[in-house]
Amino acid sequence: MAYAASRRTKEIGIRMALGADRAAVLLMVLRQGLALAVGGLAAGLVSSAGGGLLLQRAFPGGAGRSDIASLAIVAPAVLVVTMLAAYVPARRALNIDPMIALRCE
Repeated sequence: MAYAASRRTKEIGIRMALGADRAAVLLMVLRQGLALAVGGLAAGLVSSAGGGLLLQRAFPGGAGRSDIASLAIVAPAVLVVTMLAAYVPARRALNIDPMIALRCE
């Protein structure tokens, strides 16, 4: 996320030079991070459930229950870390003067 936000510094500079609100630009970057996090979480949860079923069939004498508590803890933690990873570079990019961002390349 930090790399993606740093690559968009010129775009953020152009948007701000054209009059975009700082909150709108920050929300745009956070929305991109949230979309990536939700997609990754969905794929991870589906593969985790499938892997759990596969392991239960491979080892039939096991506990036989899915660990919902661990998934319920990991999913919000991943979302928080992803949003933080998107917020810090986006906030740093918002503090750059639009003219400096336009001259950067």
